[in-house]
Amino acid sequence: MDLAYVRRLIDLLAHAPVTELEVEEGGCRIRITRAGAQAAATPAGGIPVPGPDFVPAPDVPRAAADVPADTADDVSGGDGAVITAPSYGVLHLSPSPGAAPYVTVGQDVRVGQEVALVEAMKVFGAVRATVAGRVAAVLVDDGAEVEAGTPLFRLA
Repeated sequence: MDLAYVRRLIDLLAHAPVTELEVEEGGCRIRITRAGAQAAATPAGGIPVPGPDFVPAPDVPRAAADVPADTADDVSGGDGAVITAPSYGVLHLSPSPGAAPYVTVGQDVRVGQEVALVEAMKVFGAVRATVAGRVAAVLVDDGAEVEAGTPLFRLA
């Protein structure tokens, strides 16, 4: 298991309605709990792994190449609100392959409206609008891998 995979597990646990997660892969087992600061997540090898209170280093700013060409300038531009990814995973802009997207540019959204899905480890989590507004730009392509906090939609 690499550190990026462990961080994804921690992020998943932080956003899931469970208090414990245990994964075994290639003879390595890791258990992560939300029991508190005293409960350290420790793999079978005895090396401590960052627990749920772990705060990773700030994300490196995304390069313009990571954003669709037609929206590269829209990531930080404008004075509208931004809807961000709630967790790590693969972004799905529609409920199923071939279906119409949840929202499109120019469409009004209300607080709490489902605007996309994020899939992590075969678990789908709804991305909901945190503010009302009109979709000015879709900042990430369907099927793209996103991190928690990645800007997904800019609202006008």
